[in-house]
Amino acid sequence: MDFKENKDWQAWHERQPHEPVGLLKKIWEASGSYKNGYQPDLEKGLASFKNRMSQHQPAKVVRISPNKMALRIAAGVALLLVAGMFIKNKMGSADQQLAVVTTNDTKELSLSDGTVVTLNQSSQLSYKSEFGKEERRAKLNGEAFFKVARDGNRPFVIETETASVRVLGTAFNVRSYPADDLFEVYVETGKVRVDFKKGGDGVVLNPSEFVRLSKSEGEAFKGLDNSGIPNAWRTGVISFKGQSISEIIKGMERLYGKKFVLKTSQQKDCPQTLTVHRGKMEEAFNGLKTSCPKLQFSANGNDGFIVTGVCCD
Repeated sequence: MDFKENKDWQAWHERQPHEPVGLLKKIWEASGSYKNGYQPDLEKGLASFKNRMSQHQPAKVVRISPNKMALRIAAGVALLLVAGMFIKNKMGSADQQLAVVTTNDTKELSLSDGTVVTLNQSSQLSYKSEFGKEERRAKLNGEAFFKVARDGNRPFVIETETASVRVLGTAFNVRSYPADDLFEVYVETGKVRVDFKKGGDGVVLNPSEFVRLSKSEGEAFKGLDNSGIPNAWRTGVISFKGQSISEIIKGMERLYGKKFVLKTSQQKDCPQTLTVHRGKMEEAFNGLKTSCPKLQFSANGNDGFIVTGVCCD
């Protein structure tokens, strides 16, 4: 007899509305194997069966249709791709920034393209770890001398807070301390283009030319320097040839790291020829006094001097 036609089955099934139909059918069929006249207690049997089942931890089965499976696989692949991109962005060499920092000493380093950089004290040069593969670009805070390996296809660009300096192959000095009012680029060999970030026309510099900008005044001045003042921090020597007292004093400030207050009446006339060396400041004073006996240098605190008197009556 079909289950749907068996009234006893239907009545028993209705008393178990929350139990799975398949389970109830198996218990009902099992009861038919007993002898005639036997009346099994189906409710008691069901309770006993459920009690035995509760003593085991059934495996959890999750059925996924083919479409859902494909979606989950695609989602997993996408997650792996995103994770890979994240790792590459955070740890990949393409975006990794390298930095060389100096404190009280100078430091020389060689870049992958063959460029040699000498960093002055209290300076920082930063660049990508894959420098030179597609472009040659670095950022400078402080002062550095660059001897750039020539590459006509990949210009070398130095970024500072004030300007960008663009070259193909040359030797030049860049001074750009954030706390210093003076920005300066000086060319030793080759040709350099300087573009200021606050607008204005770019400046092209040839050997021995410099451009200086007062950041507070916003004015740039281009000039010629044959004495080597901008490179004095690296070479330790300045050779003045037919230059004024004021120019010599400015050069000594750079070389000795002292502040000189010039109060002499002759500043533009009376050209002097003099070579000064790092660590020999008294020798420099005596050299000036040889040609200008009336010049006087008096201490002005621990960081400077006052220059008085006249030179060339």
